[in-house]
Amino acid sequence: MFSADLGVTPRVSASRAIAVAHSMSPFITAYSWSSSGFGAKYTNPSALPTGTGNGVAFSPNGSAIAVAHSTTPFISAYPWSGVGFGTKYANPATLPVGSGFGVAFSPDSSAIAVGHATTPFITAYPWSGSGFGTKYADPATLPAGVGQGVSFSPDGSAIAIAHNTTPFITAYPWSGSGFGTKYTNPATLPTGDGYGVEFSPDGSAIAVAHDSTPFITAYPWSGSGFGTKYSNPATLPTGSGIGVAFSPDGSAIAVGHFNTPFITAYPWSGSGFGTKYSNPATLPTGTGRNLAFSTDGSAIAVPHNITPFITAYPWSASGFGAKYSNPATLPTSTALSLAFTAGGYPIQQIAVAHSTTPFITAYPWSASGFGGKYDNPATLPTGTGQGVAFSPDGSAIAVSHSTTPFITAYPWSGSGFGTKYTNPATLPSGTGNFGIKFSPNGSAIAVAHDVTPFVSAYPWSTSGFGTKYANPGTLPTNTGYSLAFSPNSSAIAVGHISSPYISAYPWSASGFGTKYSDPSTLPSSAAYGVAFSPDGSTISFTSASTPYINAYAWSASGFGAKYSNPSTLPAGLGVGVAFSTDGSAIAVAHFTTPFITAYPWSGSGFGTKYANPATLPTGTGSGVAFSADGSAIAVSHDTTPFITAYPWSGSGFGTKYANPATLPANTGYGVAFNRIT
Repeated sequence: MFSADLGVTPRVSASRAIAVAHSMSPFITAYSWSSSGFGAKYTNPSALPTGTGNGVAFSPNGSAIAVAHSTTPFISAYPWSGVGFGTKYANPATLPVGSGFGVAFSPDSSAIAVGHATTPFITAYPWSGSGFGTKYADPATLPAGVGQGVSFSPDGSAIAIAHNTTPFITAYPWSGSGFGTKYTNPATLPTGDGYGVEFSPDGSAIAVAHDSTPFITAYPWSGSGFGTKYSNPATLPTGSGIGVAFSPDGSAIAVGHFNTPFITAYPWSGSGFGTKYSNPATLPTGTGRNLAFSTDGSAIAVPHNITPFITAYPWSASGFGAKYSNPATLPTSTALSLAFTAGGYPIQQIAVAHSTTPFITAYPWSASGFGGKYDNPATLPTGTGQGVAFSPDGSAIAVSHSTTPFITAYPWSGSGFGTKYTNPATLPSGTGNFGIKFSPNGSAIAVAHDVTPFVSAYPWSTSGFGTKYANPGTLPTNTGYSLAFSPNSSAIAVGHISSPYISAYPWSASGFGTKYSDPSTLPSSAAYGVAFSPDGSTISFTSASTPYINAYAWSASGFGAKYSNPSTLPAGLGVGVAFSTDGSAIAVAHFTTPFITAYPWSGSGFGTKYANPATLPTGTGSGVAFSADGSAIAVSHDTTPFITAYPWSGSGFGTKYANPATLPANTGYGVAFNRIT
């Protein structure tokens, strides 16, 4: 199984970890993964699975990993983050009734299913950030034998199990209520014990690996169930099929099997199997089992029964590339299953800059809301935190604040704050205000401040701050409050307190270019917040007087025509502004209740204001941000709890999330979400 990177819009993310289930303690081994192959082994979980790891899966949202194993409780699950395994989840109240073999999460991470050795052969549970829910009722018609592989369809409307007694494959509709009425068996059955099963990424096909020739069988799939069996591949796998996987783009299918070459792959299309790809130049050393493609389709890996127990290759339209080096620390024994997970949206955090020590507070973020507060940085910012920003790759966090050095930055990981970066050699000249941003290409960091030149920018790298860029030729006219880079890093805009209130410049590796012409219709007053739309076609900024929010077309030529004001204005001075991740909404944090106002956004501009949240923020809104996956919105404000967050959807605000267990220490100013990629 592979984990998808699910967000508001589908996107492909490179895998950041690979996990292998195997036959001897610790029964599960996980490694970081990159384009170079295996990285360092993660620390084993503190509570190990209790027996042979037969199956492994990451949740599609990247927040959990589960292992099916041979000894009670037969399934073990753990939180997963950038630092690896968390504390084991409590076992389900009703355990699977025999050795666990296959395991899978539903595509929306709301359910988990286990194939096992004893009737009912498949067991499923609701899944949430709290772990296992109450077991779903067994299907009315059970699988006929040992459940060895399990898979959900990509849209979550079906579940299939491969098993060791005819018909060897059984499928059911799936919904929030659990199993539906069993689909009719395929007209042409697999010819032997089913081991691995998987749906194609577009849900139009299902394939079963089994122990008798032709060793792999595939069928069209639809809402009606199985279609007429596809023709067998012209060149068959050479032995019993154990595992099967489709590439994430659906253009290839691979089988792990007995007998050399142990892994066989074919092009895949609506017509079925294409001509077999050439075998890899360096073969796996033993029987290939439950293999997987990486989430971005750039690699394929196969577990097997002879050291090094796992073998991985680059993958492309040409097939297998040259084998990756073995991991430095090998799995301890026969590997039976593996899974990749993606970095990116699944692993998220939220940070708040605020007015009292420690001046910056950060939390894990998930579909359940705030997690437990991260430890404060060892070296704190020196004064009131005004703004906060994460680097685009999630590897750094920076805070603008009221006391020299006015900007402080730290490495960031799933463990939280690292050791503070050295201050820039040339400091900003005054209080760092709300405007602090990394360029989207990650090569620069800039801060708006209250003393001339009102904006300072620096190259950024893994070493931290570089030598300050030259000031812009035409400076902002007074205190800089807000700042934003365009999505393609080709422009930078600074909001300030004197006319023209907004100054924008081309941006390149050389720094500031010649200032763009002012907009033909100027804002009415100080621009406290500024943001570009995700597609770079719009620039928006708040103002201290009506209409409190302004938006203009944006292009390589700079400011275009001003959009009409929204029909219902924010209720007071606008401070923070943000577009949703997919660009379909815009939100403003402001003085005066309801403190947060949001609108649909399109090429026509502002839509009709969304209904206010049912539970309002408790005070003046200062900062606003959407989560990286677009499923949440948060506003920082001046009254306890100082940060308020809501689910977000096309309908607007959902029911307020519970406050964090440990609140920010005082007035929240800046807020930012992060994802570790």
